[in-house]
Formats: sequence, structure tokens, C-alpha cells
Amino acid sequence: MSLKYGILGLLAEQPLHGYEVKSRFEELLGGTWEVNIGQVYATFQRLERDELIEAVGERGDRGKLAYRLTEAGRRSLDEWLEAPEAEPQQLREEVYVKLLLGNRIGNGSMERLLSRQRSIHVQRLNDLAELVDRASRENQRGVALMLRGAILHTEADLKWLDESIKDIQTWATAPDRRRDMSPPIELSVVSRPSKAERSEL
Repeated sequence: MSLKYGILGLLAEQPLHGYEVKSRFEELLGGTWEVNIGQVYATFQRLERDELIEAVGERGDRGKLAYRLTEAGRRSLDEWLEAPEAEPQQLREEVYVKLLLGNRIGNGSMERLLSRQRSIHVQRLNDLAELVDRASRENQRGVALMLRGAILHTEADLKWLDESIKDIQTWATAPDRRRDMSPPIELSVVSRPSKAERSEL
């Protein structure tokens, strides 16, 4: 989720200052994303520069300044809310790069990497299940839907990891097909001359 549009969405409800945005954004996501206050203020600056938000009123306690949505900000938010997510799964994630390099180098690290990655995903599933239970108890229906989506994605990743580990284990026991496809190399054998032949030279 974009912090930019998360801020626009919160300001659509009412004017807020930075720490209020941070608190409400983290509450919105059920505590699954901790936001740095510096990120919030940096995003404020970009949004104000782009005329999507504007300051309102005077600075309050400790110099806090509240912001509200502009008409342009409302249009930008509405367009974002209605646009489907078109980006495919990112194939630039670090685990894929490690996997490709491990395959090229052939140092035997691929199976170890995927096994460790699998352990992390299993733990993530357990953590997500606990968060879903908490969201359901607190009647946070939107958060529960988001977390169930994360669970389905993690389960799909686990299936890919299990199948990849099986493939790697199969490769380790299968003959190297690349050698089978290589043409045989014929060595020409030169016979040494006999003793009689050498005496005639």
C-alpha cells in the first residue's frame, strides 16, 4: 500500500497533523506496518508541493501543523481507489536473484536457501493467523480481509517453495543432460615409429 494514498485517505476524513496520521495509519493496517514519522512529514512536503493537500489553521502544540485534502487531492484519491492493481508479482525480489545466481554458480546453495525461506514463510503464516484472530475479535473486518489475502499469498509462496525444493532434489540425482547432448570427442592416436623405422630415419 502506498503511504501517499494512505495519507490522502485519512485526510479525506478530517484535517490531521503528522503524529495523528502515523497513529491512524498504523491502526488502519492493524499494526502490520510501523510508519516512521520522518516518512510522514516527507510525504506531507511532496503532497503539499503537488497541491494535493494544504495546511489549515495555525501551528499547535510543539509546532504541529494540520493538513487537509484539496480538491485535486480528492480527485487523485478517488482515481486511485477505483484503479485495479495491474502490476504482476515482482520478479526482482532478492530471493529470485539469489536463486538464479545459485543456479549459475552451482555451489549447492539453492536448496539451503529455499529451505530457510520456507521456515520464514511458515512462521509468517502463524503470525498472520494470530493477527486475523485479533482483527476478528475486535470486529476489524477490513483488516481481517487484508490479512486473509496475505495468508493466501503466503500459502502460494509455500507451494512454490515446496515444488522448487523437489525439483532441485531431482536435478541432483538425474544425469547431466547437457553432457548427453554434447558430441563425442574423437582423439586421433599417433603411433610411435618402431625401432627398425627409427633406424631408417
